[in-house]
Amino acid sequence: MLASTEPIYLSELNGAHGKRIRNYVWVLAVGWTLVIASSFWWSYCQHDHEIVEFGRAEARAAIERDIMYRRWASLQSGLYVEISEKHPPNPGLSHVPGRDITTTTGRKLTMLNPAYMTRQVYEMARESKFVGRGHLTSLKPIRPENGPDPWERESLLTLEKGAKEVSEIQESGGGRFMRLMRPLVTDESCLKCHAYYGYKIGEIRGGLSISIPLAGLEAAAHRGLQGSAAGHGLMLLLGLGVIGLGADQLSRSARAQKRIENELHLSNQQLEQEIAERQVAQEAQQESEARLRIVADFASDWEYWRLPDGSFEYVSPSAAEFTGYEAEEFINDRELLYRVIHPDDRENFRHHTHQVDEKGRILPIEIRIVKKNGKVSWVGHTCRQVHTRDGRSWGWRASNQDITDRKQIEFELFEQTEQLKEEVTEREASQDELERLNHSLEERVSTTVNELRRKDQMLIQQSRLAAMGEMINNIAHQWRQPLNNIGLIIQNLQLSYDSGTISGEEMETETRKAMAVIMHMSRTIDDFRNFFREDKERQGFHINSAVKRALEFVSASMESRGIRVTIETEQDVAVTGYPSEYSQVLLNVIANACEACSERCVTDPRIDIIITSENSRSVVYVRDNCGGIPDEIMPKIFDPYFTTREPDKGSGIGLYMSKVIIELNMGGSLTARNLDGGAEFRIEV
Repeated sequence: MLASTEPIYLSELNGAHGKRIRNYVWVLAVGWTLVIASSFWWSYCQHDHEIVEFGRAEARAAIERDIMYRRWASLQSGLYVEISEKHPPNPGLSHVPGRDITTTTGRKLTMLNPAYMTRQVYEMARESKFVGRGHLTSLKPIRPENGPDPWERESLLTLEKGAKEVSEIQESGGGRFMRLMRPLVTDESCLKCHAYYGYKIGEIRGGLSISIPLAGLEAAAHRGLQGSAAGHGLMLLLGLGVIGLGADQLSRSARAQKRIENELHLSNQQLEQEIAERQVAQEAQQESEARLRIVADFASDWEYWRLPDGSFEYVSPSAAEFTGYEAEEFINDRELLYRVIHPDDRENFRHHTHQVDEKGRILPIEIRIVKKNGKVSWVGHTCRQVHTRDGRSWGWRASNQDITDRKQIEFELFEQTEQLKEEVTEREASQDELERLNHSLEERVSTTVNELRRKDQMLIQQSRLAAMGEMINNIAHQWRQPLNNIGLIIQNLQLSYDSGTISGEEMETETRKAMAVIMHMSRTIDDFRNFFREDKERQGFHINSAVKRALEFVSASMESRGIRVTIETEQDVAVTGYPSEYSQVLLNVIANACEACSERCVTDPRIDIIITSENSRSVVYVRDNCGGIPDEIMPKIFDPYFTTREPDKGSGIGLYMSKVIIELNMGGSLTARNLDGGAEFRIEV
């Protein structure tokens, strides 16, 4: 079937190729012709542009030269020449002193200023047809001959607007001329002649115009253009010839190509069949690889495949969880793996592939890695060498497992084991010593406890004795008035007896009064004795009664000092404890307040006692207005033997024992603070 269709296929193929070649040849020929024509046209335009630029450059050079001549003549303040027909005196300089002079030899000379000299030079130039023609002109000419033509007038107006130069190509007398004008600006050297006409420094008084014929430049450019045309024609012919030879060679190659294409057609059919078969196999392989990649990508361990050159063929996404770096970062930077490994473990990692077991498998290792955030973790590294089907090395397949928790437990167990060993050794070494010291320590502890208890009792007793001294002083205050009353009764009885006016009724009345006073004094002694009686057991009592009881012992002292006492109570608060010791605490606190008021000579001393309950506990506030406690000693007021009084007026144990009684014996709290110009003690039980 292929043999029968081959002649038709070649015939169609040859016709299509021939037509394509002819089209290519025509396109190339036309394109080459257009290129040469465009190049010649650009060359022609360039020649014309060069003529204009050369003409402008020549005009500038000529006008610069004329300006230099004028400047030189101005610096010389004019030139003198012999008066003749060609050089008559300049009427425009009649106002200049010394315009005409006579030499010592009798020669008559006249002054030529720069304008006069320039005008004569330009008149001489008009006689030559190849020399540029100059013209000195102005919008306000002194001489009518210096008036501007239309182009010069327009140029002068342009210069007066600030232009530095005006140039243009103009046709004249059958030829083209480059016309150029520059302004003449008045300077100081010009004022000698032109100040008379009202010109000032910096003003534009006119311009220099130059006309350069372009005939010579155009003739030279024409000769160059002829040479360029000949060169372009030659290049056109050579290009067309090369295109023709190329077309012939291409035709031969096309015929050979058709034969090769026919053979390739048969090969392509076979190749397409092979490609289809390979595509089926490739799809199956891709499906298998996709399944394997899913398994690898979703593995909890960090997996990678590293090639012999150190680059990565595959890195599992779990690398980001292990190290903080994405898989793409490892693939793009092959050295990142070594930088992630802890510096102390890098050498071990570099050489671990040489450590194998008896079967030649690489031994697993445990290393530390430094994550992107700086944290260090442990990984268990296991790798296997990968080989191609023909046995060549194809890198290493590695798996990394996070073992940080296990290593932490191992470290902790190791440290605990070492610590336990040390403790066992120390215990075994000191066991005998501990047993020996144990008995002695028990004896010393017992002795120390007994001693501390004895000292506490002594302190309590000392506090009691101090309070007792204070109480005796208070009793003395309380007994002074009753004793005075008894003395008055006895005196009254003596006077009545001496006067003989005493009666039995009077004797009985006076005796009853004396006995009442004596009974009151006896009750005071009983109260004093009961107040300092030591409580053996905890018992219930009322806070209100304890407060009143304590106040009875200091009421006389406070009255003598002018101290007012107020009691504020919401209800009769009951508590369980030691009533005598509690009253002693109240007495210590109230006595301290009284002493503070007396020492500081307060004008209207006052002590306020508030009895209440808070959170099912009794609370007593004792407040005064005697200036409060200095901040520097506030933390020390409950320390033993701390006092601010003189040695004979205070022992410094009253508040200390009060705190011990309330907090240790009764499980409460005793605190103090400054409030509203005074001190406040809070007793909570």
